[in-house]
Amino acid sequence: MGNFRRVSVWMFLVSAWSSATCQDGVQGFVGGNVTLPCFHNNNLPVDVFWRDEDDNRVLNIENNNPQTLSLKYKGRVSSFPGQYSEGNFSIIIKNLTLEDAGTYECLILPEDISKRVTLNISEKRKGGQATVGPSGGAAGINVLHVVVLSALLLCF
Repeated sequence: MGNFRRVSVWMFLVSAWSSATCQDGVQGFVGGNVTLPCFHNNNLPVDVFWRDEDDNRVLNIENNNPQTLSLKYKGRVSSFPGQYSEGNFSIIIKNLTLEDAGTYECLILPEDISKRVTLNISEKRKGGQATVGPSGGAAGINVLHVVVLSALLLCF
């Protein structure tokens, strides 16, 4: 019975770890800047399309030409054009607001590769303590830490 329980716990942790690592999590603060990562290591020419969870066009990179199309992000989003040839299609969002929290998708064509990043936003209180924005991301990060630590403890 002990081995069955240990295997069951291990299977749960592995499945939780797998699902948690499919998305990257990034923490930002109101008024600050954050980089959302998107890397592709194929030397073929690609077009990259960044979208938020409401399907707003955050940034399109077509023929190595970055263009912000949504008024929500106009003047606040930039990328790294000098690093496109190295496969860096990450973006920077400036002057963050609580409304920026959520899941972003980096779609790379023609390979049809999709990478997701969850952006969590906190604002600092007067006492210096951070509070989590509407995405509830801090709890997700803490759960991930528990899963990883539990998995490590089972290995030893």
